[in-house]
Amino acid sequence: MKRRDFFVLATVSVTELSAIDFRETKPYAWNESKLNDAALELYGKELFSTLRKTNRIEIDAPNHMISKSWEIPINFKSDIEAKSVAIFQTGNQQSLVAVFSIGEGMVINYGLNIWMELTGTLFVVLEGVDGKLYYARHFLDISKMSCMAGG
Repeated sequence: MKRRDFFVLATVSVTELSAIDFRETKPYAWNESKLNDAALELYGKELFSTLRKTNRIEIDAPNHMISKSWEIPINFKSDIEAKSVAIFQTGNQQSLVAVFSIGEGMVINYGLNIWMELTGTLFVVLEGVDGKLYYARHFLDISKMSCMAGG
């Protein structure tokens, strides 16, 4: 395939994507410090009541004490057909970290770095196309190491 043809195809594909701006449509969810309050703001009471734990969301994150709390690598994937994926955590003032719109047929396999000030739990929540919420969680142990200088 010629390079120009590839860029034309890539441009066409990208313009067909659509995403919801959750910062605009759900502004209060981003300011909530408690996980349940943020999730209620994001999803509403009726949808939030369908929340259930699942083993169909896999989270790959450190299982040991984390010293670089500003650079925590997390990866997650799922085979659940979803409309959106949200990441929440309990180690910072604002609980909601990110929300991704999922298009039909898209693969859910994400990797990113997050920041957590304190030890807490990471939650990945999927909004299924079946109208239910599914979650998995992972505990993150953040170590607070002070600088020790000898003299």
